[in-house]
Amino acid sequence: MWSKANPGVKEQAAERGTAIHYGMEQYLKGNKNPEIKEEYSDFWAGMPSILDQFQEVLWAESPVLDKFDFTIGADDVARVWGCDDEGRAWAGAPDIIAVANNKLTLADLKTSVKPYSRKWPKDLEKGSQEWRDLLGGHMKFKKTCKQLAAYDIAIEQTLGMKVQQAAILVSTPARTQVFKISRNFLNMLREDWLKIVDEYYKQIENCNVYDPDLI
Repeated sequence: MWSKANPGVKEQAAERGTAIHYGMEQYLKGNKNPEIKEEYSDFWAGMPSILDQFQEVLWAESPVLDKFDFTIGADDVARVWGCDDEGRAWAGAPDIIAVANNKLTLADLKTSVKPYSRKWPKDLEKGSQEWRDLLGGHMKFKKTCKQLAAYDIAIEQTLGMKVQQAAILVSTPARTQVFKISRNFLNMLREDWLKIVDEYYKQIENCNVYDPDLI
């Protein structure tokens, strides 16, 4: 319904995200002047100073180290994969695995017209534009945290490494935000993610699957 009411917006956001992710990958792999379309220059402006904080890069959209090339699939996308104690699996493609402040760091890059928010906007007038913007940003923040937890487990199981911290990088036209996620918080997020996995597979088991051969 939202897509129908806002035609083209979803596609524009996807194109913007692809452009900024490409710039990030190029920058971290040595090209300090990646080609960024003028229309996305405001989204890119704050990224270099943030990316410069990574001291050693192991992964930027794809592995930097040859020993991790086994993660690259037939579609040329590099993924890590994990499973819970019952063997129920998932896979995903991390944005950044690198050393920052001497800690192995997992980072996810997002682009957004509006800022993300770590906190629920309880001090703002409910229903106001600012309240709606920050509520949306808070929901996106929570969703990305769960995504980081999925990557965190999968990186440990696939690459044999345990990240020491995580971060969410949010590229907006006004500024680039950085949300730091501690190892302790990641551990808590892991439990949330495993609950999602459990619920997902239970729904799959209980859903009615359309089988044309039964007609």
